[in-house]
Amino acid sequence: TDDQQTLVRRILKDLEMADREMTPKSVQNAISSAKNQLITPDMYEELADSYRQQKILRVFREYQTRLRAANALDFDDLIGETIRLFEEHPDIREEFSSRFRYVLVDEYQDTNPAQMKMIQYLASGYENLCVVGDDDQSIYGWRGADVKHILSFEKLYPEAKVIRLEQNYRSTGTILEAANAVVSNNQFRHKKELWTDQGEGDLIRLTICTNEDDEAHRVVGAVTDEVNRQGMALSEVAVLYRTNAQSRALETAFRNAAIPYELVGGVAFYMRKEIKDVLAYLRLLVNPSDDVAFTRVINVPRRGIGGTTVERLATHASREGVSMLESLKTVGGAPEFKEAARKRLLDFARLLEDFKPRTKEPVHEVLRDLVERLGYLDYLDHDDPETAHDRAENIEELVAGASLFVERNEDGDVAAFLNEVALLTNVDRVDETVPKVRLMTVHNAKGLEFDVVCIPGLEEGLLPHVSSMDSDEELEEERRLFYVALTRARKRVHIYAATMRQRWGGGRGSLLSRFAEEVPEGLLHVEQAPGVWRAGGPSKRTERYQEPEYADPGPRRTLGTIIHPTFGRGDVISQDGTGPEARLTVIFKGNIKKKIVARYAQWEESHVDF
Repeated sequence: TDDQQTLVRRILKDLEMADREMTPKSVQNAISSAKNQLITPDMYEELADSYRQQKILRVFREYQTRLRAANALDFDDLIGETIRLFEEHPDIREEFSSRFRYVLVDEYQDTNPAQMKMIQYLASGYENLCVVGDDDQSIYGWRGADVKHILSFEKLYPEAKVIRLEQNYRSTGTILEAANAVVSNNQFRHKKELWTDQGEGDLIRLTICTNEDDEAHRVVGAVTDEVNRQGMALSEVAVLYRTNAQSRALETAFRNAAIPYELVGGVAFYMRKEIKDVLAYLRLLVNPSDDVAFTRVINVPRRGIGGTTVERLATHASREGVSMLESLKTVGGAPEFKEAARKRLLDFARLLEDFKPRTKEPVHEVLRDLVERLGYLDYLDHDDPETAHDRAENIEELVAGASLFVERNEDGDVAAFLNEVALLTNVDRVDETVPKVRLMTVHNAKGLEFDVVCIPGLEEGLLPHVSSMDSDEELEEERRLFYVALTRARKRVHIYAATMRQRWGGGRGSLLSRFAEEVPEGLLHVEQAPGVWRAGGPSKRTERYQEPEYADPGPRRTLGTIIHPTFGRGDVISQDGTGPEARLTVIFKGNIKKKIVARYAQWEESHVDF
């Protein structure tokens, strides 16, 4: 992958196309995705209907040309070029298909189109093909896997014998009954019912929490109880979450409780690049002598200050006997800096000067305004579109954590917050031989199993994720993700949801996930009655989210203002029907127009009688 990105980087430079929207990683990912769909540059040309896709097409063609010139293949070509060879030379295909009397494929539900075609060709000789897979565990659609492959297998091979492996040797009857009930709501699946002879086991514990920090505290409490009362080993407990951003509160809670944990397949929250970037700005505000923080962010987001300029500035600061930030005050008279570089350096200095008087303000407000002023989220979009959403969620979670810090501390300014972060990150390395709780995303947990599984964040917009709301197929994949999370457990499952979750420093109400509602009530032990959610809505959620519409920005008459748990505050401009089932047309922030059911919103004020 590194070699591929190096080649793409060189091509972007040669074609004079390197910019914030065309990063080597994002372009390489686009090319890889096309190859996994067996899309050639010529085919890509027919599909490229945006300016960015046209630019990717140019890189794609040049990339393939240079691979051929070097007599090289990339990883995706190992399958793609083999398929092309088979299609252009049937005799070679027949030779290879005759070599393999039996073809066995594991994890068939995760195949992409190129892999699917390769399997077909290799098995075409004897048609002795055995595939093993579970459509209910197909959770990698975002990576190119297509669940339709396993669902259509019997149509492709009508003579195939299907053996349903429904006896489960891992989980208790309660866990399996819950998992079956949830996933049965999916339309695109093979019908099956997992069962076990290991007994019913304990009820699934649903704990309703006030916010994400309370949720993390309760997760730690459950883990402590499992260890102290149930005699469970820490290594047999896992905490599974939907998004990496959720680890912030959990990491903090486990550290504070002195419980060893391991973050599996991820980077510790405060070690993530975007978090370190934003915190470096805060460090500079309270300590202008922090040259490490200065060099980290002087060109983040990119502002045209290159390495040569930074080196000259370091020399200038050393000569003046001051910090690099302090030295910006005298760059105006330094001949080694060109006028353009001097202007960019002074603009950076003014940015910090604008925020310096605010260090005694609530830290979450400073963070929120700083991120906006920097245009940091736009920078993430341009830096790497593939990861921008996840990284933006991490920034939002940092602001959320800062907001909760302010609530807990009378002195909630920038310096106090940085001190707490320093305490959280400056911990002794945990002995590798010590048993530890595993923290990981559900995606990383696939194929693993634990005696006890804790699943926080079972709320609409989190699990299922907000990005899946507009697609039935993506929503079904989210349901399969919850199914996978449940079935990682052998003995007990704890699930959690918060009635309020911080979003950009402001508290927003949350709705209990429809997946939790799909678990039969007789299988649940509810720690705290979820009246906040159930009182205002049915036991089965029926609301669906629409594609965003944008309203006419002109003057409008409003019927009132509502608060929606996902979209926030909005103005109601029309109403169809009365009572809790009324359909409201609402304009939310960003002039986005949506139609929602009244029961899923809370009236803040109204100008008419209902």
